[in-house]
Amino acid sequence: MPFIREAVEGAMDLWEQCLRHPFLLELHEGRLPERKFTNYIVQDSIYLREYARVFGVGIQRSETYRDLRMFYSQLGFVTERESAARVRWLREHGISEGQADSMPALPACRDYTRFMLGEAAVGGLPEIMMATLPCTLSYFYLFDNLLQRYPGVREQPYWYVVSEYTGEGYRQVCETLGVYAEGLCSGLPGARRDRLQWIFRRASEHELAFWDMAYA
Repeated sequence: MPFIREAVEGAMDLWEQCLRHPFLLELHEGRLPERKFTNYIVQDSIYLREYARVFGVGIQRSETYRDLRMFYSQLGFVTERESAARVRWLREHGISEGQADSMPALPACRDYTRFMLGEAAVGGLPEIMMATLPCTLSYFYLFDNLLQRYPGVREQPYWYVVSEYTGEGYRQVCETLGVYAEGLCSGLPGARRDRLQWIFRRASEHELAFWDMAYA
């Protein structure tokens, strides 16, 4: 079995819990209060700032142009698309980017970003990829599945944010990252591969905790 597919299957029970999460169901059913979504966007903006720093470490550690392009493209997606959608939402709800930057991270957000930055500090490119990949892949899994079940979400005010994670373009991003991560991890010793699988599952646990935080 391909390494990344094995990692995904090893975390699928967590992703399925996310898929059934009240926050996501209420969002797609149009029942989620905008206040809850705005609180999530604040914390996700804090998360994305640190997430981008992890890709910055990947750029520093890159030894080939292929590696540089991959991490640079991820950094660009975070800073130019994901963050821009969040800045727009916050601005429309009376919160400036500077105000969001000064807000404290809640425990789930803080723990997740510390985990990723910690793996980036002590590991190499495989560790960085496996710590960040669940965020990318699980968002496509969640939002694409929920869009099929709740197509009316396109009419919700949240759509321009969640639309980033559906469709053929984002699916191709996920596929490209999966192929790249597969290449990074192939041929590594068994003990390191086991730890990389653990990193992927641990990051997926943080994803679930993030949705719990957003619903509190």
